[in-house]
Amino acid sequence: QSANIIGLGKESFAVLDNGRPQPISVFYLEDAPCSIGIVLDVSGSMRNTLNFEKAALHAFLQASNPEDNFSLVTVSSKPGVVTGPVGDVREIDDSARFLPAGGETALVDTIYNALSKVRTRQNRRNALLVISDGMDNHSRYSKSDLLRTLIESPTQVYTIAIAGNQGAVKGIEWSEVLRGLEFLEDLAARSGGVSIRLGAHENPSAAATRLAGAIRSQYVVGYRTPDNDQSGKWHTIQVKVNRSKAKI
Repeated sequence: QSANIIGLGKESFAVLDNGRPQPISVFYLEDAPCSIGIVLDVSGSMRNTLNFEKAALHAFLQASNPEDNFSLVTVSSKPGVVTGPVGDVREIDDSARFLPAGGETALVDTIYNALSKVRTRQNRRNALLVISDGMDNHSRYSKSDLLRTLIESPTQVYTIAIAGNQGAVKGIEWSEVLRGLEFLEDLAARSGGVSIRLGAHENPSAAATRLAGAIRSQYVVGYRTPDNDQSGKWHTIQVKVNRSKAKI
């Protein structure tokens, strides 16, 4: 079981830009308020796991920063806005409690729309939490469109990937399930977030609490780019930490 590592100092980190070490000019550990867009999959394919999703959502809200604000959108045949930015977690919880499952799955469209909305919120930090099985059959945008947008976005995506019960799914169908789970994990990896895959008998509350902790416990490491020619080219940036078994 992994856990967040707290208490590290500036000297524990190294930053490389295109392979060249850079002096760290900004460093602190942050638990600042965050604007969090929650994407909850209530499409027909989630009918058997919807209560599982709602339990994860409840645990996540309880473990979040009290000064965060939240919005809730749903995934079905089209993106659905359940509630706008609110600071009261009970409002989100109550809104989600009686949501039914049904319709096709426009997951990519919903995430794409949620991504654009969360960037306009009042907090300088923003994130998306996606609770889904990762499958899509009704979106206009493609997965590659969304991944390209994420590369230039400051929003981190955290995902709870619902794997369900492998024993109840046939071989070809399980391949589809795996592609969906891998898509959610790719979203998190591309954006600097975290993804947790959950089977049918795993504890959704523990996973959601861990993600809330990951959002709250972040090191901010800043440096000045050595690119003075304003070339506009991408830089390869590496951040390393001098702790064994630590993963960035």
